[in-house]
Formats: sequence, C-alpha cells, structure tokens
Amino acid sequence: MLTQIWNRFSYIIILFVLSFLSAGYLVVSGGSDPSYETVTVNKGDTLWTIAEKFEGEYNMTREEFIEWVGHENDLISFAIEPGMSLILPVEASSYSTQSDIQLAMNNK
Repeated sequence: MLTQIWNRFSYIIILFVLSFLSAGYLVVSGGSDPSYETVTVNKGDTLWTIAEKFEGEYNMTREEFIEWVGHENDLISFAIEPGMSLILPVEASSYSTQSDIQLAMNNK
C-alpha cells in the first residue's frame, strides 16, 4: 500500500519536502536584507558630522552618504534636530560604540 502511495504521489511529496526545507532555510538565514545602524541625533549633530563619525564604515563619499540618509529617512531638507532617529547605511553589527572601546581599554 505504501509503495502504491509513493508511486502515485512521489513527485508531490518530494516537492512538498523541498518547499518546506527551503522555507526553513529562509527563516533561519533571515533573508539577505542588511541590518542598518540607527542613531539618535544629539544637539549639535549635522549630517556632515554624522558622516565623519562613521567614516570607514560605509563605501561611498560623504556627499553620497548624506544623500542616502536624506532619501532613506524621508528628510525634506538636510536640517536635522536633536531626538530624531536616523537610519544610516552602516551595517548594525559592524559598528563599535565608544563604550565598547572604553571597555576594551579598561580590560588591559
């Protein structure tokens, strides 16, 4: 009886198993969308100073960085205010915060 079921539905069973495994892989891998760094604007910050702060963490010119930030954050002008939250073209996992650096220096 099982051989009859297998002979009749083997293609459907294989397709179902492969679909299930593919979906599981996509869920586990989290897709290919990058995770961008989000920062809160402090008093005195400008897009230029933020671009300088993250120098080396992105592969574009400062002007391209500022243009990207303006476009992705739907900024009407390039003026930013304290408390604003901005998405930056910097991978979240690659940026080290100042406190991480201080912790490493204190552990010497």
